[in-house]
Amino acid sequence: MATPRHTYTSLPALTTIALAVVIALTVAIFAVTFNRLNRVADAASISITGWAYAEFVRQASEVRVQLAQHAAPDDLEVALAILQSKALIASDERFTDRLDPPSHQALMTAVRDVQDLDVAALGTPPGLATLERVLDNAQVAYRGAVTVLGRQRSAIAADLRAAEWTLTVLALVLALTSIAAVRQRLRGVDLALKAEVARSREAEAARAQLEQTAAELRTAEHKLHQEHDFAMQVMGAMGEGLYVTDDRGRFEYVNPILAQTVGRDAAALIGQPVADILNIPSLDGTPAPRVTLEHALPLPGGHSIPTQLTLVARSGGGQIAVITDLTETRRAEARLRDLYDVTALPQDDLTLTVQRLLEVGQEAFSTSTGAYVQWPEGTATATAQVNVAPGTAGQMYDCAGQVRDLGVPCRNDSTMAVPVLSGGGLHGVLLFRRPPGAPPFSEVDVDFLKLLGQWVEQAVERRHAYELLHRSEERNAAVIRSSLDAIITSDDRGIITEFNPAAELIFGVAREEAVGQSMAALIIPATMQDAHDRGMARMRAGGRSRILGQRLELHARRGDGEVFPVELSVVQLPTEPPVYAGFIRDITQRRAAEARLRERTTQLDSVFTVSPDGFVTFDAAGRVVDVNPAFFALTGTTPTDVLGLDVPAFERLLRQRSEAVPGVSGLADLRDIVQLGGPERRVLKRATRPMLAANGDLLGQVMYFRDITHEALVSAMKSEFMSTAAHELRTPMTSIYGFTELLLTRDLDEATTRDLLETIYRQAGRLIGLLGELLDLARIEARAGKDFDITAQPLSPLINGAADAFTPVGQRHRLHVLVPADLPPVPLDPAKFHQALGNLISNAFKYTPRGGTILIRAAHDPHLPGQVQVTVEDHGIGMTPDQSRRAFERFYRADDSGNIPGTGLGLSLVQEIMHCHGGQATLRSAPGQGTTVTLAFPLVSPVAPESTHDEPAYFQANSDR
Repeated sequence: MATPRHTYTSLPALTTIALAVVIALTVAIFAVTFNRLNRVADAASISITGWAYAEFVRQASEVRVQLAQHAAPDDLEVALAILQSKALIASDERFTDRLDPPSHQALMTAVRDVQDLDVAALGTPPGLATLERVLDNAQVAYRGAVTVLGRQRSAIAADLRAAEWTLTVLALVLALTSIAAVRQRLRGVDLALKAEVARSREAEAARAQLEQTAAELRTAEHKLHQEHDFAMQVMGAMGEGLYVTDDRGRFEYVNPILAQTVGRDAAALIGQPVADILNIPSLDGTPAPRVTLEHALPLPGGHSIPTQLTLVARSGGGQIAVITDLTETRRAEARLRDLYDVTALPQDDLTLTVQRLLEVGQEAFSTSTGAYVQWPEGTATATAQVNVAPGTAGQMYDCAGQVRDLGVPCRNDSTMAVPVLSGGGLHGVLLFRRPPGAPPFSEVDVDFLKLLGQWVEQAVERRHAYELLHRSEERNAAVIRSSLDAIITSDDRGIITEFNPAAELIFGVAREEAVGQSMAALIIPATMQDAHDRGMARMRAGGRSRILGQRLELHARRGDGEVFPVELSVVQLPTEPPVYAGFIRDITQRRAAEARLRERTTQLDSVFTVSPDGFVTFDAAGRVVDVNPAFFALTGTTPTDVLGLDVPAFERLLRQRSEAVPGVSGLADLRDIVQLGGPERRVLKRATRPMLAANGDLLGQVMYFRDITHEALVSAMKSEFMSTAAHELRTPMTSIYGFTELLLTRDLDEATTRDLLETIYRQAGRLIGLLGELLDLARIEARAGKDFDITAQPLSPLINGAADAFTPVGQRHRLHVLVPADLPPVPLDPAKFHQALGNLISNAFKYTPRGGTILIRAAHDPHLPGQVQVTVEDHGIGMTPDQSRRAFERFYRADDSGNIPGTGLGLSLVQEIMHCHGGQATLRSAPGQGTTVTLAFPLVSPVAPESTHDEPAYFQANSDR
């Protein structure tokens, strides 16, 4: 109570002194009473806040009960999040400092143990032991709190009694000073009234603030629902079927594509067993978290379609499955089989081959009419056609006429045609037409028609070659009918004495003209006549002949002077004087056939050698006889390792070099797939085909190996991305759910409520940031930088703007910017540059927690004058060499403690932005010394920026630390 301001001058001096004494005594009594009441209020507030210890024990017991009842992992995760939040609340109470040391130690131990728990650990014996220890320590802390509260209650009672006596004394004193007390009371009432008015205003302001906070929370919840709806729309807009199951194999979610495919309503499928609807095979014995297999998906009406099924296990039980329709793939394979079947047709029947190719095209293009048009007498004539109605040929031939005149393919709304060439000229036009109202032909259709045209060209060439061969065979048959060999006899002087009809045919000289002439002058080439004369002279002198009794290949001369190869055998007839008979065979055709065979063999060997796919050939006994270089390159083997192996030994060799490749272990089946660990990790698809002779005899078999590593890794990247994104989205959602439940079910003080709301706000912001980075990354990859507005920009204002925007409040003194004044403008997109540099500045501050400096520099590249470098250097925690190599990998974070916020996408987004600018981001770091990230921009605008999103996850470099 304040001392009265007015002096009572009407009282005597003694009364004045007594009044002063009474006032002083009253002040002292009020001071003692207020002190006692303040102690009572403090003890009462401590007693009220003690509920946190009881709630901690109750929530620990509830988690123990749910664990004993085998609750679902999702329920356990929520209960554990609430237990961890209550542990933090109990440890932050100021009442904690008044506990005895054992109770305080037990509470801190329980809080640490709770924060180290997770749902996976709860299912293990160490996790159960930790939970039991948490419950015991929480009960010890609770008992200590009860003891302290008992002492506080005793203190409250004593203070209340003291206050009672003090107030009694104060009443007596006030009775003696009634006049002064009433006046002072009135003044106190006035002050109290003013204070109450002030408190009312403060309460109104607090209520308005609370309403504003509630509105912000509702807005955040609305945004969260929007993001959830967006995720559902993304899954619903997928071009492939997708479903999610629970741990009992029942549908939890089915996207519209899958529901439409199986002819069922998506809502009606929820809760239904997957095996009953989709006939999915049992995979209970498969330990892999991800399995990919081909599956016949049943459809309404009793039929099915071929699909590829990818199953990914969920951490809490159940699966996520993606179903890809393989119908078009199978159709394409059927088209190729139909084309290869054409090669089995008779080579001399060109009309049949063309007709079959038209039928293949008609099946491929559906409901189309086709024809092969030629101009034998200047008028367009269809030599082969399929499904051509009367009266429609004229419309089809218009497009064919354009192809004949221009020599290039033709395509309009309903017709397409390609030229067929032979011998350097036009042989005909292959064309197809669709009826009115049908969809127009696509570029893919034109490409397939070109392929058909190439097959027709090959058929024409085969027909031409067949005709030439047939004529040659007829000529040879005529020679054989008269004589297989030319027979010429001569005396020892070389004068011809006999010249049979075969010789007439071979040399083109009549018998009457040949007999009596010198053999050297008639059939010996001029270059060989001297050698022939010397040989004859040696035999006449009794010398040894070098050609008698031997079969030689030499050259002879026809009557028209043509020199040609012959096979010659000379014998000496037993006559006197001696007569020599020469058996001569024209081997011109054989030499030509041998040349053709050598050419064909060379072509096949070239294809076999340069093919990027591996080939292994086995003979009829099942042993390896030939291997192409591509197989050695793919498998890292040598000819010594492979040649001569039988099939079992070859299979053992493959198994020895095989190992599981990350992301595709579910494909491990050596009958179809071979996974190699060296010299590079590869996934090979194998096919085996028999080699049959013309009469059907088995000559052996050939194994074909195709490298499908890229396809397997792309599939793995997609599944890994979906799993990681789902995990990153679930983590903030769990915190938001747990703290929201706590706010809805408990009446907390204002400080605790605000702390929980701030946590919810931060987690919601993290969720929105993650989705935003995912959308930015996907947008940049999908558009490949085509929406970038790249113009020449000065760097200084852009760098300073990013520094101001991304520097934390109160930390600007830590950031230093060095940009030379003579630096030329750089072609870039200002908004994307701002985003990329902002990510680097935010990382630098986050990973420099002890107040170190951050430096931003811009300068010419000293090694490449045509580039400008922007460098962000910090002196933070740094990274190891292994962490630095993975720094740009998506979702990778060098700090796995969870103390530094981040999504793992920042540096990945920076790298994508740099690639679209035609530049690159590089990183240099050392543990404990800091990190330097350099952005290299070319001074020439990129012509066609490309994204790196199609690279496999194992070779990409994306993420913020």
